[in-house]
Amino acid sequence: MSHSKSNTTLIIFKAYSEENEPVDPYLNILKNQGYETRLIPTLEFEYHNFDTLNHKLQKPQDYSGMVITSPRCARGVIKSLVSSKLDENWQKKPIFVVGEATARLINKELSLEPIGADSGNAMALIPTILKYELSKPLLAPCGNLNLNILSDNVKTVKFENVEVYRTIPHNNLKSNLNMALNQIKNQIGVIFFSPSGFRAILDLMPKELFNQLHIFAIGPTTGAAIKEAGYILTGSCEKPKPESMLEMIQSFIE
Repeated sequence: MSHSKSNTTLIIFKAYSEENEPVDPYLNILKNQGYETRLIPTLEFEYHNFDTLNHKLQKPQDYSGMVITSPRCARGVIKSLVSSKLDENWQKKPIFVVGEATARLINKELSLEPIGADSGNAMALIPTILKYELSKPLLAPCGNLNLNILSDNVKTVKFENVEVYRTIPHNNLKSNLNMALNQIKNQIGVIFFSPSGFRAILDLMPKELFNQLHIFAIGPTTGAAIKEAGYILTGSCEKPKPESMLEMIQSFIE
């Protein structure tokens, strides 16, 4: 089976970028390289619990620092501070983050200097966390699908999770998906960015169709979820970066 750019359409299944970029950077990099690509927004996020988080943010003395594992967790912190300023004592504490997008938000919106931006996932952040003397808990804003990767793997540090958002399938997902599947006449490659995004599509797509697709995963947890469900990955990449995704795609589709 030949995998050329001209006879393959790539569908990106992800939430819209939350950095308010006019064009999603993942979509952009593929289109610029001449790939036939579409983005189908897969998930939406409902934010909540701002009072609870705000209350904890007012007491930096109770914590050794904070850990913020995604741009959405960062958004939760920002949204919970709408009517109050962030206590300046957080400036003196380590603010651990996963990923560059998270780091940018924390730096721009809260004027904090984040640590660990180059870690692509929570596991990769652990060695950095362990370099610090953390006698009090780390405040950890999270989503409802939080996998407890940090608390399961780091026994010497206490993580205090506060749920700040829920992940739900995008309200137009079914109609957008059906429309795309009816229009695309090429081979289809699908790119998943999260286990929840993968499961949302799995519920809507017939199994025999799924088995004909080239399935790509961004990040190890996404890849693991797809394999666990019994599907074969065409490719996966460790880091959630447009450049890493492009390399992965290029090694399979010429």
